[in-house]
Amino acid sequence: MNTLLLATKLRVPPQTQHVVRRARLLDALDRAVPHHKLTLVAAPAGYGKTTLLAQWARDSQLPAAWLSIGPEDNDIERFFRYLMRSWEEAQPGVGESPLGVLLGGMIPDMQTVLTEFVNAASAVPHDTVFVLDDYHLIEDESIHRAMAFLLDHLPPHVHFVLASRAEPPLPLSRYRARRELAELRADDLQFRQDEAADFLHDAMGLDVARDEADALQERLEGWAAGLQMVGLTLRRGLTAASNVAVSGR
Repeated sequence: MNTLLLATKLRVPPQTQHVVRRARLLDALDRAVPHHKLTLVAAPAGYGKTTLLAQWARDSQLPAAWLSIGPEDNDIERFFRYLMRSWEEAQPGVGESPLGVLLGGMIPDMQTVLTEFVNAASAVPHDTVFVLDDYHLIEDESIHRAMAFLLDHLPPHVHFVLASRAEPPLPLSRYRARRELAELRADDLQFRQDEAADFLHDAMGLDVARDEADALQERLEGWAAGLQMVGLTLRRGLTAASNVAVSGR
């Protein structure tokens, strides 16, 4: 394709230092993704959506095409060129299909692009997953309509995973009724007490008593970013764990 695209948007984000493995959530994704057309991971900022999906994509046996969405991607042609390139990263050679040729043109006909996307996906003999991170940044209604078209027409071995801070404007009720939708929400992503203790001890390297870790988890309502901020405060020796004044708000 002749469009200049950022390669870093197509790569699974690297694992950072302060990470704890969320085994129960990774297992939930392993169970959900292969059996649903759409898996929605929706929660406010700081709940570890990107970190979780990056862990899952690195470990999964399913080929996963990753796309980190930015505000500049609110253009349907640009969006689908990125989507195609992410697919090529996961399945080399797919760019030589009629879909790749279409998206390599200057002004592709988008209805034809959608049709060829479905045709190309139908020709793939194995499960394929598209992980779209920060989908809440998409505001272009034509992109939402295109995504709904794909979800309605793609074969069952093609799956989308969307990470979003807000519920996307897709016909989710219809997908729920058809049992095509799996969901992880803020309540699911909250750190449980054992996870909070592991995070403070293993990821942050802190010697925090279990009762103090449990108290922090309760006050923060399991908010991952809040636990990290508290951990950084404790590492700097600014206060003791029992004196930290925080809440999940």
